[in-house]
Amino acid sequence: MTHRPSLRLLAAVAASAGALLLASCASTSRQRFASVPFPDSTPRPLIIAEYRPITLDGDLADWEGVPFIDVTPQTGVFDGESQSTDCPKDLSYRFALCHDNDALYVAVRVVDDVLQLDDTAAGETHAKAWMDDAIEVFIDGNLNRAPHARSADRAEYSSGGEFSLVANGAATSNCTGWPDSFGKPDHWQGATAIHPQADGSVVLTYEYRLTWRVMGGIAGPDSRIGFTIGVQDDDDGGNRDHALYWQGFSPSCWKDENGWGEVFIKPAK
Repeated sequence: MTHRPSLRLLAAVAASAGALLLASCASTSRQRFASVPFPDSTPRPLIIAEYRPITLDGDLADWEGVPFIDVTPQTGVFDGESQSTDCPKDLSYRFALCHDNDALYVAVRVVDDVLQLDDTAAGETHAKAWMDDAIEVFIDGNLNRAPHARSADRAEYSSGGEFSLVANGAATSNCTGWPDSFGKPDHWQGATAIHPQADGSVVLTYEYRLTWRVMGGIAGPDSRIGFTIGVQDDDDGGNRDHALYWQGFSPSCWKDENGWGEVFIKPAK
């Protein structure tokens, strides 16, 4: 079982037209830690999600000033269920969180050398997201750090689960208590954008809006949740080539909630 905590990192890779569109993502998060460490006593990263209403459109310009966290092959955790890479130009990303009174927002900016969308289609809400270029957001809304997020009794689904969004706008929330709920304002929504680069690579941007309802109605301002994020990378069609997580126990980073980080949803002033 492998776990590598993400510390304060590198700036994201990409300096071209697409990168200029996303200059608002320049600030980097200061590292904080939760009061409960990982089982091996390693400090557990804590994100402070500030109050900041966001327009959901795939454009990260309105995230200016919100701290982003960088994840590279050297600082993230590759899930042992698939391959790894040493090259940030092959796969790296940065993400940020904020909230309003109704929902948690997640922004992600991915650098990817090859765009692959052969197993999903825009508009799907039951997509095989893990087989294409996609984001998976994991929520532990009751912060119980369960050892098996997908136990047979589906107990953890009532307070979170996995919410997946593909670069083409396909989605799935089948491993939650709200399957096929993508696009519903009272559940969760998302937006994506694809920015081709001069060298043939792409910058992919994603935005999520996850209401407190999909966290069991127990999360919200002035509460804490468990959280991690994974980027799925397909370079040649078929199954994914890489799955790079912010935090997690490998293999199966999606499984043990105790391997995830923590988010404090800071109330508005």
